[in-house]
Amino acid sequence: MAAFELLPAAVRAVFALWALLLCLVNLGSLVLAAVKKHIKFTAFALLLFAPAYALWQVIFDFSLFGQSGKTAHMSRVLCALPGAVWFFVFAGVTAATAVLFARNVNYDKTYITPGTIKTYLDKIPCGICCWRDNGRVLFSNECMNALCEEICGEPLLDGNRFFDAVQGGIINRGDNVWRFVRRDTEKDGEHLYEMVASDITAEYAKTRALEQDKEALARLNADLRAYYASIDESVKRQEILQAKINIHDEMNRLMLSTVAAPGDDSETLNHYFSLWEQNALLLCLEADRKSRRQQGATESLAGALGIRLEMPAVLPQGMSEKQKELFFCVAQEALANAAKHADAAQMEITIEQTPAALICRFANDGTAPQAPVRFVGGLANIAALAEKQGAKVYTEPGERFVLVLEFNE
Repeated sequence: MAAFELLPAAVRAVFALWALLLCLVNLGSLVLAAVKKHIKFTAFALLLFAPAYALWQVIFDFSLFGQSGKTAHMSRVLCALPGAVWFFVFAGVTAATAVLFARNVNYDKTYITPGTIKTYLDKIPCGICCWRDNGRVLFSNECMNALCEEICGEPLLDGNRFFDAVQGGIINRGDNVWRFVRRDTEKDGEHLYEMVASDITAEYAKTRALEQDKEALARLNADLRAYYASIDESVKRQEILQAKINIHDEMNRLMLSTVAAPGDDSETLNHYFSLWEQNALLLCLEADRKSRRQQGATESLAGALGIRLEMPAVLPQGMSEKQKELFFCVAQEALANAAKHADAAQMEITIEQTPAALICRFANDGTAPQAPVRFVGGLANIAALAEKQGAKVYTEPGERFVLVLEFNE
């Protein structure tokens, strides 16, 4: 085959273009390998770029000066080689270049590299970014960049500024709800911040629906409690009415019997007077029977809990039935809390009558709470009942835990 220098100019131009393409492809492989920090691929790309550039330079030199003295000696020697040698050299370099470029392109698909991580993080549906103390952003994916553009109206360049804009944690943007969570981390001894934005639209909608159902259930419970209370009141009124009817009938019978009794029959009159006295006593005792049952229940609870109870034997005459009911409810709740939270062995209940109020104190000898007492559970219910009667339930500071029930006059 003829020497390369004897080939037509068009053929040499094809070889020149071939060499230029090899240079460009090897430069691309060099950049890809350098970005991925793959040293072997970078060196191999540089090794293939050198002969491709040298061959292109030889063809360019020969095209300008031919066989004149201005052509470099190496160019004249290489151009004197047969065209087949040039073809096989180009073919070998092309094959190696194609293999290297394919390996560079497919490397991300089989190995974990910074590029594959970036590609993956750009595809996930949540936003991620990381920045230094001074706000300089080290990394952010496409989702976080889009959120920053939408919330702040500017690119994500300062992590601290973006965090200040979403410091509430929950952001509504259009039809979506995003939750931003920041955490501190450390890399190579440097303090960094990492923030993740998650789409919680579905969870937020379910939470709102649950809160609405909870509110509806609370209203239903309140209606049921009011209904049960009205039933209790109706039963009580019916019982009181029946008792009044019975008392009225008994009084009428005694009155008629007394009027009809002969005046000279002392034995019969004494019998009727005895019945009058018994009915009067029953009327007086009936008023105290309920409070005595409640007091007995309170004393039984104290005995079951192993607490020695000291309380007045008789409640003040000025206390109404509702106030007495509330008094014993507070006493039983105080006993339960003293046994559960304070390991108390004794409870003292005192009642103080002042011109402005009636103050009932429930003091136990157990461990006093270190933190302020929060009215939850049973105490919250007691406080609500007291508020309906215009009374107050609170605690007094001191060495012992003292629960106070105050009735305003």
